[in-house]
Amino acid sequence: MRAHRPVWMFRRAPLQGCLVLCALILAAAGCARGADEARLTADVQNRLDRELSPDLFELVGLKREGSAPLPAGESGAPRVIVYFNASLRLARDYTFGGWDQLAPSSVAYALGATDKGVFGLQATNRAGEVVRAYGSAVYEEGPEGWVAVSAVPAERTTVAPDLDATGPSLRSKQLIDALAAKVNLPPPGVTPQDDEIIAQELTRATENIERRVQRRAHTFTLATGATDSEYARFGRSFVEAIGAAAPAVKLRQRGSDGSVDNAQLLSRGEADYAIIQADVAAAAVAGEDVFAQGGPLASLRAVGALFPEAVHIVVPTNSPIRDVGQLRGHRVAIGAPGSGTRFDALAVLEAHGLKVTDLAEARGDVTADALARLKRGEIHAVFLTALAPTRALQQFAVSPGLRLVPLSAGAMQRIIELRPGLTALTLPANTYPKQHEPVMAVASTALLVTTADAPDAEVAAVADLVFKRMPAQYAGSADVIRVSPQHQRRGVTIPLHSGLTRRQSSPDTGG
Repeated sequence: MRAHRPVWMFRRAPLQGCLVLCALILAAAGCARGADEARLTADVQNRLDRELSPDLFELVGLKREGSAPLPAGESGAPRVIVYFNASLRLARDYTFGGWDQLAPSSVAYALGATDKGVFGLQATNRAGEVVRAYGSAVYEEGPEGWVAVSAVPAERTTVAPDLDATGPSLRSKQLIDALAAKVNLPPPGVTPQDDEIIAQELTRATENIERRVQRRAHTFTLATGATDSEYARFGRSFVEAIGAAAPAVKLRQRGSDGSVDNAQLLSRGEADYAIIQADVAAAAVAGEDVFAQGGPLASLRAVGALFPEAVHIVVPTNSPIRDVGQLRGHRVAIGAPGSGTRFDALAVLEAHGLKVTDLAEARGDVTADALARLKRGEIHAVFLTALAPTRALQQFAVSPGLRLVPLSAGAMQRIIELRPGLTALTLPANTYPKQHEPVMAVASTALLVTTADAPDAEVAAVADLVFKRMPAQYAGSADVIRVSPQHQRRGVTIPLHSGLTRRQSSPDTGG
């Protein structure tokens, strides 16, 4: 005799099936948040045409790889980021490494990719070649559904861990104890003025000790820039690339205030190599301008040219300032003391008949602080000498928006006369988001610099690594590294190191 089941047991299976079906429908809808693959493909192609150049890339393949929620936009509307893999075919020849052409970073921005998320870009790409990317697109939900919005991909950086310390020798411990006796005083203790002097000297001594100790272990010190600067960003990628191309070569990065500071660090023996603007290097070797008081830094020698750096003059999109002369009476960030930005800003102002005292305020903020003040309306313009496009300005161009103040042809010639090493440069349209017209500017070459006492064989090996082996390894990536053998001598304003000139004049040994 068959047992009778309660009525609710017969209804359970269909109910479970309905719940599973609903869950699948909701999951499918969640997977298509923002845009499905067809909509995403159309949006990415439109963005390439709009933010780079029409008919430069043809999107030949795209695979949607899911999505994730983002913090709400300024309006409070929900946002999601949609990830994808894409293949793009070049419609025409293009020189992405050219001084007056769009940079790899502009391509990365248009695809919502990081600099290392684009593969296949080279100094010169030919029509028909395929570029691949791991990209993303940001969508915001509005009354009519999901709408694509501009956003710069976040950059993840890692900081090298501190090297293990070793115990001090007897002599060094005696000196440390003597120094401690000068600091550990009974109340009222060290005066603020004395404390500042001691702190400055200790910082310098610590860095110099670290540099000399590491030099003995065949680890070279590269002076770059402030923590959030493009020099520091380049330095991180540079150290990483050198390590990948030649694991036996050890390189450590040292922060600084910028080009002027770097020249002085090299001359004092507190760095082995440094990145210095060509116009700053020329003034340092000649003992001119900011280097006049201390005399020529005659020991500086060039290893080669790395990349061009444009002098940006940034204002908000709604600013009434249309030319440099209109900066008079305004609050302007002209760059930190010791930076190449300040060095160039002073020349730009002088070429337009302005002195620092003609400004309502001349601030020395680092880039991040200066742009934050510009966004809050506390200052009216920012100078920045940097590789274009620079990530900080890409982000600012997206929100709240920026406009680059161009230079007149007459003023440009005066600037070049004031700063040997600067040259005319056109920033092409779409170098930055929403920049629809080319901008006339001046630029300096960022040089890799060392000193005359660096061993010839070492410098020759470094140059070979930087300008031959490293570009070959990174030719398929849109990384910040854009060094090229073809541009190794472009814009060099100081003598080349003897390790390079002797190698050029020696017979070819095939090595």
